[in-house]
Amino acid sequence: MLYTILPEEMIFPNEQSKEQESIEIDGGFLIVEKTNETEYKVVRLVSSNPSHYLNENYAPGRLIQLKPQF
Repeated sequence: MLYTILPEEMIFPNEQSKEQESIEIDGGFLIVEKTNETEYKVVRLVSSNPSHYLNENYAPGRLIQLKPQF
């Protein structure tokens, strides 16, 4: 049994894991994976603000649409 704060993916890397990116949010970070050209899937929330964990927009598995940049 391992007692650690590291996510499982860092301890047991998976060869098939997708590239992850970090997106800064209001005092924290979202770790996301790109699912297609216009959307990301939330993998993990890293924040010291407890209210971020209650926000369903930051929940793991949530899909985030990219806004077009002109």
